Amino acid sequence: MNRRNIVILCTLIVLMLGACTTTPAPSSSAIRSIELKACILSTSGSIIKKDAKCGTLAVPKSPDNPEGEKLDLNIAVIPAVSRNPKPDPLFFLAGGPGQAATEIGALMSSVFDQANRDRDLVFVDQRGTGKSNPLKCDLPKDASQLEDDKVLALFKECPTKLQGDLTLFTTEIAMQDLDRVRQALHYEKINLYGASYGTRAALTYLRIFPDRVRTVILDGVVSADFKLFLTSARDGQRALQLLFTRCKADVACSQQFPNLQTEFETLLEKLDAAPVQTRLPDPATGKPIDLKITRDMFTGMVFGLLYVPELNSLLPLAIHSAAVDNNFAPLVAQASQVDAGLYRGMFYAVACTEDAPFLNPDEIVAFSRDSYFGDQSKSFREVCASWTRGQVSPDFRKPVASNVPVLLLSGEADPITPPYYADQVAATLPNSLHLIGPGIGHGLVMRGCVSRIATDFVKSASVKNLETACVQNIQPPPFFISPTGPKP
Repeated sequence: MNRRNIVILCTLIVLMLGACTTTPAPSSSAIRSIELKACILSTSGSIIKKDAKCGTLAVPKSPDNPEGEKLDLNIAVIPAVSRNPKPDPLFFLAGGPGQAATEIGALMSSVFDQANRDRDLVFVDQRGTGKSNPLKCDLPKDASQLEDDKVLALFKECPTKLQGDLTLFTTEIAMQDLDRVRQALHYEKINLYGASYGTRAALTYLRIFPDRVRTVILDGVVSADFKLFLTSARDGQRALQLLFTRCKADVACSQQFPNLQTEFETLLEKLDAAPVQTRLPDPATGKPIDLKITRDMFTGMVFGLLYVPELNSLLPLAIHSAAVDNNFAPLVAQASQVDAGLYRGMFYAVACTEDAPFLNPDEIVAFSRDSYFGDQSKSFREVCASWTRGQVSPDFRKPVASNVPVLLLSGEADPITPPYYADQVAATLPNSLHLIGPGIGHGLVMRGCVSRIATDFVKSASVKNLETACVQNIQPPPFFISPTGPKP
């Protein structure tokens, strides 16, 4: 997988997971209350703003040295509307790894506005993200015009430019941080919502602090033995095949693009023979740029658009334009929207510790053989060779077993955390329910009636008697058959 694939895949609200550890809880004697002051949360790309209370909590940078150097965690609380709120708040664990929870706080508060009526919503920037000792590996503005090896070199050099011990930014340590926040805010038990990588964090917290968890919502779930990029070629192919099948069954799409899969495969053969040199508008500036489109770049952009239904509804048009008209501008423009404000330094600090060491070359070959997308781990593994790795506990990849109520959410067409991962996780969670959104990609809680179901689940702390039939009525957006939109 080339570096653009890494940029696309790493900037999604995506991936990873993991079980965890038997690390003891932080000593309550070391916990202080947090001074919260009025603040406003906003989400990039959204007009939504939300009043909140913000503050910081100093936590040990190393759990083995509680009296040593400290790290300030950035925290935001959206207080419950009720004057008599429930004692158990809803904590949000962001994706990535590398997404800052407070930076999506305004958006997520709108999704859980009914839950917020009688429960606090709590957002903690995980160490390495947001304002909690951020680890950045930012690319230059002209990165889209740089050769692959030059951008790869930037990621390899990044750890030399970051301050501090990069081995201390693991999920297990971060969840100890989270429990310190829980104690400092004086919550006895909490509810957890984790999306994508946040499901790894949520399961980790559940393993370490089972008595502190009331309910868990896992959105875009991966199993305990998940290894980043190992099965993504196969899972991405499955998602793309679902899109081809859906287009064929859709009257407008099949009439406009009757040979879509053949066009896609023919374009792959063309790119295998030689990259395509093209000039197109820079999505950020509108200025013309020269771009060399390789097979890896093309399939990486396609993979990225499969995450979001609003973007993959444009894929048939984008594939057709590239294959028939040699026009890659629609695909490049849409792929540029995939950036979710990821702190890439934190991404590599976590993933190079928790995933890269467990990737087996023979398994990679087996999962990527005969796939459109090929080996998506190659550049990732190459970058990780330059990063210092932390440690994971011996139980890291063991399934999490718990009787805590758990709601699992999947998109049928998710290219990175398909539904079978959630089925594997649910096998050791007897008090769980798995919902699958038809035709939906990565992340389900914002679709249709699912936010209402999630709120009802948190309210009742039970997967029984939830009204879930409406999930089957969820539909992905209609396909664009021209630049002006779907067929009227």
